[in-house]
Amino acid sequence: MAKRVISEIRLETFRCFESAVLEPGPQLNVIAGSNASGKTSLLEAIFVLGRGTSFRSSKVDAAIQFGAEQCTVFGSLDEGEAGRVGVAVSRASGLTVRIDGRTGTRAELVRTVPVQVLEPASHELIVGPPSVRRQFLDWSVFHVEHVFLEAWQQYRRALQQRNAALKQHSAEAAWAWDAALVSTGLLVDQCRRQLVQRLLAPVQRAGIALLDAEIDLQYRSGWAEGSEFGAALAAARHRDQQMNATTVGPHRGDLVVSVRERRARDTVSRGQEKLVVAALTLAQIEVVAEALGRPVILLIDEPAADLDRQHLRKLLEVVLAAPVQVFLTTLEPELLPFAESGRLFHVEQGLVRPLL
Repeated sequence: MAKRVISEIRLETFRCFESAVLEPGPQLNVIAGSNASGKTSLLEAIFVLGRGTSFRSSKVDAAIQFGAEQCTVFGSLDEGEAGRVGVAVSRASGLTVRIDGRTGTRAELVRTVPVQVLEPASHELIVGPPSVRRQFLDWSVFHVEHVFLEAWQQYRRALQQRNAALKQHSAEAAWAWDAALVSTGLLVDQCRRQLVQRLLAPVQRAGIALLDAEIDLQYRSGWAEGSEFGAALAAARHRDQQMNATTVGPHRGDLVVSVRERRARDTVSRGQEKLVVAALTLAQIEVVAEALGRPVILLIDEPAADLDRQHLRKLLEVVLAAPVQVFLTTLEPELLPFAESGRLFHVEQGLVRPLL
């Protein structure tokens, strides 16, 4: 497997950075600085480069520096078909993707720069709504099951048409979309179930390493267990008419996470939540990296928060054993285990400089 994913990152008018260049190392990259210095903004820029969206805001154009019309992030890649990837976010025209000089799609961007993040809001994977867990699953499925994207897009189009007909109180027009929903929805469901099965072994290993506890996963399809999707869809027609929306299907699916045979959201502490999320994310990365044949970029914002020194060390040990190129932020790099083994950068007032 290749050693490095990104060899250079360039930012222009991205949040507090007028212009910045980062030349990361092959595995661990520590970004140090005081509060509000721009550490998290650097992680956000890398995330935008791989997702076309931000983990900090629902509106990616929030990253554009005040007074500027657009921001840009460019990356040089060591491995894969593409060597240069860039995104521009404009207030006027939105997101533009460039891959080796040509215009690309967001799906191409996600496939070219696989990136995942652990940050304070990541605990929503445990305590948040099902949509957070579906999004988590679907990023993995997208990389591993190549039939998934088209099936999910077709399902979403059929779902939108069915819901539009329900809102117009046109039941006959709504039911006409049932066959398309079932055929594509079953494929989406199958892809997700296969991915969960692939996650089980690595997430259990990570759970033992981080929590000394076994983590279990169970996928719920979005309709009653033991029933056929088509039958469940037909049985829900009266409720769908009352709600003016389709109430069963993969768009209502969920991932149940259990620790020591009890649902995680009901039993674990805040620090344990962080470790469970880390176990899930590292298992996901293992599966995706194996499918892609190259490392995944992992962004970690303030790993020491909510963890004692012992569990922080455990976390970083497991992270550094994973197929990842890591970028993590810290207030005090001298207190961070293994910091000396990586490349250290200092951020202050929109400026980035290497220290090691």
